[in-house]
Formats: sequence, structure tokens, C-alpha cells
Amino acid sequence: MVELEVLGVSQADEHQYPLVLLRHESQVLPILVGIPEASAIQVGLMGEKTPRPLTHDLICNLLAGLRGDLKSVTIYRLENDTFFAHLNVEQKNAAGQVEQVLRIDSRPSDGIAIAVRAGCPIFASEEVMAQAAQDASILGSREDAYDDDDDDDPETDSD
Repeated sequence: MVELEVLGVSQADEHQYPLVLLRHESQVLPILVGIPEASAIQVGLMGEKTPRPLTHDLICNLLAGLRGDLKSVTIYRLENDTFFAHLNVEQKNAAGQVEQVLRIDSRPSDGIAIAVRAGCPIFASEEVMAQAAQDASILGSREDAYDDDDDDDPETDSD
């Protein structure tokens, strides 16, 4: 398994749907997602709070209420252009001890939207990366747009 960094959501010219871009070292894993899921991922990445919980916030609230701790999201398979993922959840008893470990089936887009809210890692299998990852150079100047390291540093702005 390799850990992925969520770069953000992008609109690809050839698709009517957005792509979520995930990076591991010099590779990017683009995953086509629905418009509502792309929006949910973006809201989670920006840390925005909504007046009422959105679906992915509700899931995080349910997990917390059931003493569940989302440990990670794993994108484990790609079949017929469809990615498969699961949530890895530890459920604890009232004393705080792990009672059971759950693997919950999820669409990758929903898993990513939940992971960005929970602050947990996202992984992909080596097999998925071999099948679908592309060289990060395909991002060109877009990669800089997703680099959070110097967003607020006026000395690095090119304007």
C-alpha cells in the first residue's frame, strides 16, 4: 500500500465530471467523481463548516456516536474503470479499548470526502497504482496550484 495526498479536485477537459487528484511521490492517481462528491471533498479540504451537517459530516458524526475511529481509507481495486474502496474503522467500548475492527465498503469519492474531514490517511494498493497512476508531470502548472506550502507567502507570488 502507498499513502496518497489529496491534491484537490479538477475539471478535466475531456470529462463532464470532475477528477479528484491524489499524489504519491511522482505519481498522480486521477479518479473521476460525481459533482456532489467533488463538492463535498472540496468543502472538507477547505475546512468549511456548514450550518447543517452534510452527508459526509453526518457519517463522521455517526462514527463518533458509535465510538468508531476512522483509521484510514483504502482504494484497493480497479475493475472495468471502477475503483473500489473501504473505510477502516476501529470501534471502541466504553472503556476506550478496541472492540472490533471494521472494513466498510465505500465508493472512493465518499471515502475521500470522509477522510479529509476525519484527517485520516488514504492509501491505494500497488496494483491500483500500476493500473491507473500517471506521472505527476501531466499536471504541468496545475501541480503548483495545489501546493499548500507557499500559498500565503507573498514573496513567492509571481504577480
